Amino acid sequence: MIGNYWNSAWRNLMKRKKFSFINIFGLAVGMASALLILTYVAFEFSFDKMHAKHDRIYRVQSTFYEGQVLTDYWASSSFGYGSAMQENLAGIEDYTRIASLFQPEQLVKYGELCLRENEIAYADPGFFRLFDFELLKGDRASCLSMPGQVVITERIARKYFRDEEPMGKILVFNSNIGKVSCEVTGVMKEMPSNSHIHYNFLLSYKSLPKWVQEYWYKHETYTYVLLDSRERKEEIERAFPGMAEKYKTEEALKNKTWGVRLVPLEDIHLTPQLGYEAEQKGNRSAIIALVFAAVAILVIAWINYINLTVARSMERAKEVGVRRVVGAFPQQLVGQFLFEALVMNLIAFVIAVGLVEMLLPAFNLLVGRTVSFSVWLTGYWGLSVFLLFVCGVYVSGYYPARALLRKKPIMLLKGKFQNGRSGERTRKLLVVVQYTASMILLCGTLIVFAQLNYMRRQSLGVRTDRILVVKFPGPTEGMKIKMEAMRKAIRKLPLVSKVTCSGSVPGEEVAMFLSNRRTHDALKQNRLYEMLSCDPDYMDAYGLELVAGRGFSEDYGDDVNKLVINETAARTLGYTDYESVIGEEISVETIEEPMQVIGVVKDYHQQALNRNYTPIMLFHKDKIDWIPQRYISIVMKPGDSLELVSQISEIWTTYFADSSFDYFFLDQFYDRQYRQDEAFGVLMGGFTGLAIFISCLGLWILVMFSCAVRTKEMGIRKVLGASRLNLFYQLGKDFFIPILIAIVIALPVAWFSMNAWLSHYAFRTELKAWFFLLPVVLIVMISFLTVAGQTITVIYSKPARSLRYE
Repeated sequence: MIGNYWNSAWRNLMKRKKFSFINIFGLAVGMASALLILTYVAFEFSFDKMHAKHDRIYRVQSTFYEGQVLTDYWASSSFGYGSAMQENLAGIEDYTRIASLFQPEQLVKYGELCLRENEIAYADPGFFRLFDFELLKGDRASCLSMPGQVVITERIARKYFRDEEPMGKILVFNSNIGKVSCEVTGVMKEMPSNSHIHYNFLLSYKSLPKWVQEYWYKHETYTYVLLDSRERKEEIERAFPGMAEKYKTEEALKNKTWGVRLVPLEDIHLTPQLGYEAEQKGNRSAIIALVFAAVAILVIAWINYINLTVARSMERAKEVGVRRVVGAFPQQLVGQFLFEALVMNLIAFVIAVGLVEMLLPAFNLLVGRTVSFSVWLTGYWGLSVFLLFVCGVYVSGYYPARALLRKKPIMLLKGKFQNGRSGERTRKLLVVVQYTASMILLCGTLIVFAQLNYMRRQSLGVRTDRILVVKFPGPTEGMKIKMEAMRKAIRKLPLVSKVTCSGSVPGEEVAMFLSNRRTHDALKQNRLYEMLSCDPDYMDAYGLELVAGRGFSEDYGDDVNKLVINETAARTLGYTDYESVIGEEISVETIEEPMQVIGVVKDYHQQALNRNYTPIMLFHKDKIDWIPQRYISIVMKPGDSLELVSQISEIWTTYFADSSFDYFFLDQFYDRQYRQDEAFGVLMGGFTGLAIFISCLGLWILVMFSCAVRTKEMGIRKVLGASRLNLFYQLGKDFFIPILIAIVIALPVAWFSMNAWLSHYAFRTELKAWFFLLPVVLIVMISFLTVAGQTITVIYSKPARSLRYE
């Protein structure tokens, strides 16, 4: 039986090669698109599931409440949370801390080689108990148990030691807390790309200064706990605030309730971005939109196959009629159609897999990931796609068979099937589904690009163009004198306009939070503010606009004890009249004497426009020495920027030969925040184009068969005096009415779904009418041209030929 099915399928495949090619091509393009999207989606959902205990591992995230109001929520926790939670709270089987926010960038030296590295963390021994990262050399139990130990990745071992044995070698780490010599006690494989944890160096937790290891007032570590049962989560969250009270030994944040949220390890990557995040997270809304796009494209491709197969079944009606007359059972006929559908789908699937393999490198470059087919081997994704494929094959084979079996054999033998109305409503419904999906995708794509354009055109309130940023050198003797001398030398270069130093630059979170309040506030209500260290030239260099008071200036001589705040910080302090905040004294955490506000700057976008304004306080670089300066910003005049980089490099070598010279251009650094949104826009645009193409391909074939069936009818209408416009209307109305219905359905769905997507942005474009009218015009025009291209031959043919057609 299978042999007969195969012979029949092959014969039908070869009989109409053009038809078969179009059918397979449409299916292959649809499958390749869906497979590419779903592989990426599976990759995003596979994050952190490579660990055997992932279902019981939770990240401890910090929350602060005033009454019932959540005022602050961070991804990080304090250095003391982990040990205190295990000691005081039931249900915690084990824990580990990863201090990657504390000195995340350091100079690493081995012999004469000195490089700046930024994927550095301090981890305690529990790291290799909770996580299953592969350790190639060293002992999992002891490699991080003592001070002065470090575990490195394979790549770092090759980078620093080449062919030498890395175990036992000494690496020197230099940061603003001093130099630390560490022995290499382990070499691990590179951490998987679908892990939110990515480090090249893991120093032992005990290598940190002793005072910070259990300190509760620095939230600069990530704490992970292993629970003995998942049901313990809520119990621990409820018990934590009470436990925290006995550790609140300082004035800072005493008015707040300290809490935690335990986030499952596997959920971290696709939850909303918080302060102090370890990675640029994925966007769950975008992922869901891509799943919709994948399913829509696949459904459109299968609908095409069904419509084309039913259209061609008109030619096979007599064949089916003869088979039924000679005794073929309905099950056999259904089996034949299902087998043919399986062959067509398998051929298309093989082609699709080949296309995806070709496109994956470019796709990975676009999304900034390392996606591969290996994700299908994890979890339920592989099974889900297999079941989806089986369902698609079944429906695309079963429906055309049933369309023929519903007719009596005598009707099929007389060739009456092609003139019947059977299945017409279903085919129209399928066209409606196709064009509804295409319309939603097209509206969504326009709105995504409109939002991207809005974010790029919106005034940032801070300068980012023509600024070269050089990273600070490692601590060295006479650092202050050398820095001032180098700054003056750079300032004298002909292409340099201004030079300023700061602890942060636009494009990244300031992240240094302190608990501050108005000194004379009777309620002593502390709030958290981001503290930005800068010199007197910072505001001028970055073009910050003053709305009240003045900025820092060396002319006054006593600005070290002063503050400049942004509008959001002024409102957080309780002021709406910015002039009245000038002169206000602020009690700043860790500072004994109050600091005075001398100026208020207009709110500016420290980060991308998907983030809201945050309260920022600018303070003089000489005031709080433990908040480091990290960047030297150089405002450039028009000219050769690379030549300027070369000149600055020479000056750098004169003063800081032991430190690596690392730089970036601020506009590029700032724009990288939009990379994920841009990739999403490109993906949506590309796959929307394919969806429309596949829909139009199907429409083209359906119109072609409709014209073929109605050739004689059109000839008679011509003889009776019908105009060409009337003939076009008669041929096209059956296709345009479903398209118009699809538009009516798609527009409100697109509006609601994209409005929900835009709600994730603090600053967003308005939904304008043309976002929906333009797709309507495009869809109607493309459909009109598709229908007109096929019908014009029939309309302009001579009636005599039409009447001889049948």
